[in-house]
Amino acid sequence: MERTRNGNKNKMEEPVCLIENTTSGELQVNQEALDILSSIRQPVVVVSIVGMYRTGKSYLMNRLAGKRSGFSLGSTIQSETKGIWMWCVPHPRKNDHTLVLLDTEGLGDVEKGDPKNDTWIFALAVL
Repeated sequence: MERTRNGNKNKMEEPVCLIENTTSGELQVNQEALDILSSIRQPVVVVSIVGMYRTGKSYLMNRLAGKRSGFSLGSTIQSETKGIWMWCVPHPRKNDHTLVLLDTEGLGDVEKGDPKNDTWIFALAVL
């Protein structure tokens, strides 16, 4: 992450996984992402997106970040994002604010197996 003029870190080059969806179906917090969040010393604006799988959530979040790429995009019918991914970027309109973008795994993917997983992803994203 880069430092801004006031010394705060608020720009990541690419997203990192905040909540990993493990192969056993459990959700696990990524320590690297927690460390990044802990290092932010200015106000944050959090934007999270939740919805059905393969509906353009990652594309929309890349647009909000002002980038053509970043959050993983796929060209198949299989879901691309797993868990919850985070990208901290400078807020486009509020100086000295950090925009925290949260991109979630798509809901309703029958290949995931456990429908409770969708409930947990949704709940964590809206908190």
